[in-house]
Amino acid sequence: MTTRSVLLVGSMPFDNEEACMRRALAALGPRLFSLPDGEVGEKTPAFPKGFRSSWVNLAIEKMTADTENWRVVREPVRGADGMPADYNSFQHLEALHPLEEMADRVEFGYDGYFRESYEIFKQLRQEYNLPGLKFQMGIPTGSALGFAFASPQEGMRYREMFNTVLAREVNAALQAAGDDVIIQIEIPPELFAAYHFPDMIDLLALAPIYDLLSKIEAGAQIGIHLCLGDFHNQALNHVDSLTPMVDFSNRLVDGWPPQHRLQYIHYPLAEGAVPPTLDTAYYAPLEGVQLPEGVRFIAGFVHEKHTLADNQALLNTIETVRGEPVDVACSCGLGRRTPAAAEQLLNYMAQLAVA
Repeated sequence: MTTRSVLLVGSMPFDNEEACMRRALAALGPRLFSLPDGEVGEKTPAFPKGFRSSWVNLAIEKMTADTENWRVVREPVRGADGMPADYNSFQHLEALHPLEEMADRVEFGYDGYFRESYEIFKQLRQEYNLPGLKFQMGIPTGSALGFAFASPQEGMRYREMFNTVLAREVNAALQAAGDDVIIQIEIPPELFAAYHFPDMIDLLALAPIYDLLSKIEAGAQIGIHLCLGDFHNQALNHVDSLTPMVDFSNRLVDGWPPQHRLQYIHYPLAEGAVPPTLDTAYYAPLEGVQLPEGVRFIAGFVHEKHTLADNQALLNTIETVRGEPVDVACSCGLGRRTPAAAEQLLNYMAQLAVA
């Protein structure tokens, strides 16, 4: 019997952050090396599933409400959960002050949610007797906030400013928790760029990540969630081959800044509601993933539309290609699933971890 670790990418569809963490600990307990808080936020009539249920949209909604610094130039088309209905329905914003002033005026609130959940996390960690468990804080890069602008060019202008704000909020968490927190950087637009604009991979895909890392205080523990997008459980990026993902991952690792400790890279192998292929040949490029010693390879393949046996077969395929056991995960957070589907996935991961 092989014992594997499990990664929960971030969001969960339960009542609140404490409920999410309790359910994760009850299902997976010692299989977890880090624990996100479920990213729920305030549930209101406007946002019945929670204000945080879309991690990028949290920041965009914060900006939208900040009428001293932003003007809405296009209203969003909202779905039943209060979020934009799809990737093309986001609000568009316009800054009311010069770009060089905006970093000091803008806040997203990731650090505030961290402070609230970290206190609950510490109590639960003690209750479940898991002293080595780390808190997991997920953030995007500034590229993801480009959805708030009418043009990609405008988003690129603000990318470094957004990274400054994100890093400031991460640094506040690091000052409070130090080595007790892993910062997970979630990079759907960068992975999209790596697939669709390979000739501009340094500018569009790698530069935003390195810029954010340069602004985070030295010594941080970092996890990378390669992300295909999962807004409303629909992928932003369709991929026919894993080769560009592997090439991008290897280039990211090759240029990794020595002041930070890379803990894991999570590979998404499903596309939202579309389960991963059962074609074993598709996974052959994973043999070429290069990781420094001690960095976890996390396979994001577990999916509710496959049986447990299908998921087990995929795990066997991936481990055969890699030549070693791998850690397991879903392709993205569980927050866009129903609670019943999330329970099923937690159960699958618990069984696969010890298969």
